[in-house]
Amino acid sequence: MKTRKWLFTILILGTMLSLLVSACAPAPTPQVIEKEVIKEVVVTPTPLPPKKFEGRSINFLAIQPHTVASKAVAKWFEEETGARVNVLIVPYGNVTEKAVLDVTSGAGEYDAMEYWYPMLGSLVENGVLVDVTDWWNQNADELQTDDFLPSILEIYTVIGGKRYGVPYDGDLHLLFYNTTIFEKYNLKPPETWDDYLEAAKTITEGEAGNEIYGCGIMGAKVPIILIGTYLNRLGGYGGSFFDEAGNPSINSPEAVAALEALVAQSAYALPEPAAVAFDEMLGGWLTGRVAMAEFWTDLGQMSDNPEQSTIIGEWAAVPMPKGSGPKAKHVAPLNAGFGLGVSTMAQDPELAMEFLKFCARPDINVRANTIVGGLDPTRASTFDAPEFRAHVTDALADASKEAHAHAVAWPTDAKWAELQEVLNENLSLALIADKTPQEALDDTQAAWEDILK
Repeated sequence: MKTRKWLFTILILGTMLSLLVSACAPAPTPQVIEKEVIKEVVVTPTPLPPKKFEGRSINFLAIQPHTVASKAVAKWFEEETGARVNVLIVPYGNVTEKAVLDVTSGAGEYDAMEYWYPMLGSLVENGVLVDVTDWWNQNADELQTDDFLPSILEIYTVIGGKRYGVPYDGDLHLLFYNTTIFEKYNLKPPETWDDYLEAAKTITEGEAGNEIYGCGIMGAKVPIILIGTYLNRLGGYGGSFFDEAGNPSINSPEAVAALEALVAQSAYALPEPAAVAFDEMLGGWLTGRVAMAEFWTDLGQMSDNPEQSTIIGEWAAVPMPKGSGPKAKHVAPLNAGFGLGVSTMAQDPELAMEFLKFCARPDINVRANTIVGGLDPTRASTFDAPEFRAHVTDALADASKEAHAHAVAWPTDAKWAELQEVLNENLSLALIADKTPQEALDDTQAAWEDILK
């Protein structure tokens, strides 16, 4: 009995002690469930002011070799002004025909257009280009007209005392040579056309079977190509298309000697000279198959471009060789060369004029000359721009700048379009040996006298 009471007492005391401990224990921490609250923030952008020519557009007639440069300039113009420039590309041999037909047919497809400067007189005679004389004079300070190269400014843009455009591509020829090949044969860059012939012969004969040739001669029957190649020699021998009185002198002794030199040199050139134009010459030069190339100054940029050249750092450039005889001299023929004008059929002449002003700016001239596939300088300041010199090398920048002091230009009279066709035909016949150089130039002289009388 006593034992049962004692057990009961212990049970009661244990229960009370358990309740007391539970009462004194800290309360459990409640579980907190966090919920991410996303607050939508609506930002209203500040509208940018519309660009001056937003929503407007023009069509720009450009030549195929300038595709990269012209599309780049068009893009920069759109970024700055908001206006779209549709670049319409044509082969360089057809640009004059396209421009004339566009106006004479009344199509009016083009607003701004590149033009080959020897065709300036013909384009003006056909009413293709707008007279920009007043615009030029009114904007002279902004255009910094004194900075344009004197060698090209007037000849590219002025006919009959009136101005019809701005310089766009300042083309001239230098003689490029492959330094690796020249070192192999212990040759120096040619001073005269006789030196050129000897070097071409030595290399071609020494590389027989290797498809490497002493020179490349652009002799394709296209005036801008073949007459340019001939002018390199004509000027070097001291000859000219016309004498000081303005009479044809295309069969002078100097002119004949120049064509004889061209025919002799073609025997050691990249085959076949009569079919070699811009692209064929580039292909031979950039693959190291041509040891000498008469070409435009942007060849240096292409020669050091790893995407298209195998001769990086293996080239140099010098002035064109001179001929022999008392009138011989070094010259820099202004072969090719393009201005930029506004069509008389332009659908938006105001915007086209703004595009001319944009392309003529000094900063744009530098930008267009520091891209692969760009243009050649039309401004003196471009030759000294650090970006340009870094792009083409100091040596080439200096050679190009110096060459403009000895520039020889093509005629730009309206009759030249007809005259050049006769000369082009006869030069081609001499190059393929269907006529002797004397016969080819005598026939040209007679035809010119008949045209001009």
